[in-house]
Amino acid sequence: MKNLFSKQRLFVQMRFLIFGLIIWAGLYFGNVQFTFGKGVSSTPTYSATAITQNLSKLQNITWQLRITPFGSADKYMNVVGQTKHVLKLQTYDFTEKRIKALFKQLLDKGVNIQLIQEDKKYQQFQNTFKQVQNLFSGYVNFQIKSDKQMGTEYVHSKINIVDSWFIIQTANLTHSSLFVNREHFFWSQHSGVLASLTMIFDKDRKGEKIQLRDIHPNLVICNINCRTVIEQLFSGAKTSIIIQTQYIADQNIMKILQSKSALERRFIVSDTDSSDDALKLFPNTILKRLKKPYNHTKMILIDHKILLLGSMNLSANSMDKNREIWIILLDPTIIKEFLSQFEKDRQLSK
Repeated sequence: MKNLFSKQRLFVQMRFLIFGLIIWAGLYFGNVQFTFGKGVSSTPTYSATAITQNLSKLQNITWQLRITPFGSADKYMNVVGQTKHVLKLQTYDFTEKRIKALFKQLLDKGVNIQLIQEDKKYQQFQNTFKQVQNLFSGYVNFQIKSDKQMGTEYVHSKINIVDSWFIIQTANLTHSSLFVNREHFFWSQHSGVLASLTMIFDKDRKGEKIQLRDIHPNLVICNINCRTVIEQLFSGAKTSIIIQTQYIADQNIMKILQSKSALERRFIVSDTDSSDDALKLFPNTILKRLKKPYNHTKMILIDHKILLLGSMNLSANSMDKNREIWIILLDPTIIKEFLSQFEKDRQLSK
């Protein structure tokens, strides 16, 4: 019996020793901290210092900003329709019939389409993942995956990689996103961002861990560097914070926004109960609700100089558990275009 207890004690000690060596190696070689979330596999998150160094390398990524609702889907489809070789997409939902028809045309031309789509949506009424899977099941050049291999709660990112182009958007591939909602699309051919997005997509598809070195300085990737980036940008704001998003619900973000009372603060959210806590904290002069068009966009502007566009809502789930992708834009022309629409939406908000 004594020998049995000794062996058990040795086994426990060895487990702690191995775990300690793993943590030490992560901290020593990559300045890595390990976090463990319920239902989500461990994902390396990086120190504020490492992320600040990445932010110091921001570039002026530019090209075109598009704002929905569109009169038609042509603007989006014209870009995607130019695909000659490979089309890679991450999206939460995909139901728009015209885009499905376009995909069939591309597949018939031999284009290889790789799709990562959420298969277990929040409050799912129909399994649109299965519908898409069945629709294109006859094509050997179509591959669809969920986020099971990624270890995230939801794949909520919205990106398109079109040969030498990329599109980062706030919109799902749905009719409402193109024709009803307020959404923002940004497309560009910037080679550095394109290479980074491609690597991130390919790693997600294979279930490989994304490292900070994989992320272009202008990209914000949840659940890896996004909370630290967003909190740093909000905390470091000097003159203004302008937000247009579906809702604001994260407690820590709301505390930071409250603490910046000396700054110009103007927020637009959707007309739903998701922002009830934020509505209690911020008066109507700061936070307004846009009823129509439905406000599904996710945009942040810091000091009228740093604009973030992407898929992430300001919630703990989005920042800490989902795959979300944002891009940081510095182009004054794009910022001016966003602000122009923002002011119009403020006038429509209550």
